[in-house]
Amino acid sequence: MRKQALRYGVAGGAALVLVLGLVLMANWLGARHYKRWDWTSSKLYSLSEKSLNLVGSLEEDIRIVVFMVPGSPLYDQVHELLSRYQAASDQIAVEYIDPDKEPLRTTQLTQEYGVSVADTVVFIVGDRTKYVTAEQMVEYDYAGMEYGQQPTIRAFQGEEQFTSAILSLVATEVPKIYFVTGHGEASLASVGTGALAERSLTVLADSLRRDNMEAEDISLLSGDVPSDADVLVIVGPTTAYTAAEIAVLDAYLDGGGRLLVALDPLIEPEGTMRMTRLEGFLANRGVVVNNDLVVDPSRKLPYFDLSAVYLTDFADHPVTKGLEGIAVLFTVTRSLGVDSDDARVLVETTDEGWGETDLGMLLRGDPVVFDDGIDTLGPVAVAVVAEGSATAAVFDDGGDPTADLEGERTYRLAVFGDSDFLTDVDIGNAGNSIMAMNTLNWMTFREISMGIPPRNVEDLNLFIGQQQMRIILVVVLLVMPGAAIAMGILVWRRRKH
Repeated sequence: MRKQALRYGVAGGAALVLVLGLVLMANWLGARHYKRWDWTSSKLYSLSEKSLNLVGSLEEDIRIVVFMVPGSPLYDQVHELLSRYQAASDQIAVEYIDPDKEPLRTTQLTQEYGVSVADTVVFIVGDRTKYVTAEQMVEYDYAGMEYGQQPTIRAFQGEEQFTSAILSLVATEVPKIYFVTGHGEASLASVGTGALAERSLTVLADSLRRDNMEAEDISLLSGDVPSDADVLVIVGPTTAYTAAEIAVLDAYLDGGGRLLVALDPLIEPEGTMRMTRLEGFLANRGVVVNNDLVVDPSRKLPYFDLSAVYLTDFADHPVTKGLEGIAVLFTVTRSLGVDSDDARVLVETTDEGWGETDLGMLLRGDPVVFDDGIDTLGPVAVAVVAEGSATAAVFDDGGDPTADLEGERTYRLAVFGDSDFLTDVDIGNAGNSIMAMNTLNWMTFREISMGIPPRNVEDLNLFIGQQQMRIILVVVLLVMPGAAIAMGILVWRRRKH
């Protein structure tokens, strides 16, 4: 009897050890080989392809310090999102600091990294740091403030900000974007309020800095383009360029430069279109700028006339990446066309849209009707890109011609029939900012930096009526306990008999 008990004891002990071993092994394997799922409809906690590509190619260790109280509104979302980054790369380490419980360490690290704002995430690579604040991570909805309500979080922009911070720390070169001035173009600096503010590009400039790009004004009247220029940008000129400036632009593209041009319909009081000389320059590159105004009754913006349209028909191109299901808004735009194999349409109207050439009729406010044979038949393009081989010798930073590079470098050209979508007033609407940043990233050959739209924050509510509540109470308090008691009685009776 004792031997049998000993045998049972040994077998039980061995089984217990085996079960514990299996549990430990399962936990060890689960910690190293696991699958994560994001069941939110907006994929709030899923990393985009851009972020995965970036963190998957990291060669330096990145330390992330989060200064945030666990009870703060963004803590859970930041914690979950950063855990996705950690899961994607072993070179990312995250540390959480609770300012309320660790005041000494908080003071030490805030002084070390120059943090002065609560709810801040600091990214550190070597001796380089960059921080993202709570205001940068979220997009607020202020619609309820007129009724005395607090702003609510409409969208979470954490991934866009975190990936941009990592990219700015690991990128070896900082692209330089020059904005051409001298012809009434929109300005990088804040230029006041009201109508003047509509010509400001401060929001775009801030977005460029966050994406580790520098922005600066330039005049082409000097006769050349700086050697460190990665992209030239022309936003909404209102007066004509000189022949010498057009020659500078031609030479720049021939040498493999990158140029973004955003024009506007400059309608004179008599109903004619004012020219800027850029129209002929672009035509030589295969981009046709039409003297018309785009209308699309099926894409008309509420409370605006027909000249304001929202467009959702995009070509498959790196510039349109991340715009799936999102519209871009153009308040007043000219139509464009392509006349070269190097050029292609990016954004266009529906079949119901067209380019209205009777500008005088638009000024008078007369009803707009398509005139076959005179107006530009739709669908019409409002954004075009062109890419081709450089035809001139490329110069290195030292200024010496390197003929062996001839033909290996390509020029890139992006043309828009409207400039308002880049300005402070309109860049925050719909997908305008995505389109703007995607274009500049494509022009600097930084396709990895494209297409991380904000994620909508889900606000799910469960409403239970009185009848439903009574059913739940009956099931929980009577049916479930009663079923367990009945099953116990049934088992007891079977064993007894």
